[in-house]
Amino acid sequence: MYEENFCIKRIKELMERNNYNPYRLAKKSGISLSTLTSMFEKNTDPRVQTIEKICSACGISVSQFFDHSSRDLTDTQEYILDAFNRLSPGDQEHLISYLNYLSEHK
Repeated sequence: MYEENFCIKRIKELMERNNYNPYRLAKKSGISLSTLTSMFEKNTDPRVQTIEKICSACGISVSQFFDHSSRDLTDTQEYILDAFNRLSPGDQEHLISYLNYLSEHK
């Protein structure tokens, strides 16, 4: 069943998750800021092409956009998560420490 205003809610959720404001989403997606602003103000569903551009900017597929159970992961992210889950708890801690190190020294 289709939830009213699902697309607008989903876009806002993706914006929050990716730390996008409307301006940043417009730049990343190639959608005009006026189109996004109008869509949010009037609470109108976007066209399919608009959804495709937003999905691309957020690194997800259109099917992930509409799939309520989706974790919004790319294939690479899914692979990394699955590999992480196969590690022992000690190895998971080592990997987390290494990722923290890499993040701090970029």
